[in-house]
Amino acid sequence: MFKKSLVNTLGVGLSLLLVSSCETTCKDTLYELTEVSMVPRTSAGSGNSIWYNDDALPIDRLIVNIKMVKPVQVLFNPSPDCPVVYKNNNPVISFELISNEDFNVDYPAGKDLFEIATFSNLTQSFAKKEFVDNYVNESNFGTFYFTFTESPEIAEMHSLKIRARFQDGSTIQSSIIPVLLTP
Repeated sequence: MFKKSLVNTLGVGLSLLLVSSCETTCKDTLYELTEVSMVPRTSAGSGNSIWYNDDALPIDRLIVNIKMVKPVQVLFNPSPDCPVVYKNNNPVISFELISNEDFNVDYPAGKDLFEIATFSNLTQSFAKKEFVDNYVNESNFGTFYFTFTESPEIAEMHSLKIRARFQDGSTIQSSIIPVLLTP
């Protein structure tokens, strides 16, 4: 019995030693979001056709290209066993689309229009929370699109801007783009 117990104890000890000696400490690659911009496009041509306000296209043709500049601050890949994981060094805690005009009764001027938007990489769609958590704060990808899930009440020229607020309290915003939103 003593011999069996000793063998089991040595086996467990050796297993723990092997597991701990082979453990690799992986670190994330850190970046910071430094710039956000938007370009309105039409949904024809895979989101690459130019949006002309003079065409007065309905809102269901609008797809807005979001470009995010994310320079790497600290690059980690200490081991081939460690996948490269990108994380925002100063995470975005608020990501909003603001208009100077009323969209509808539920979304007056100044209210976050991203609450009625769907985000996409042109192959799949994301809700706002998933987009911010998994693509703004944990990905090096910098080009995405958004579309509205509701129509405005009236045709109106909107001045739109994106505003991002970071964990440290700082903010950045995009340049304003004028977009004619037509029901």
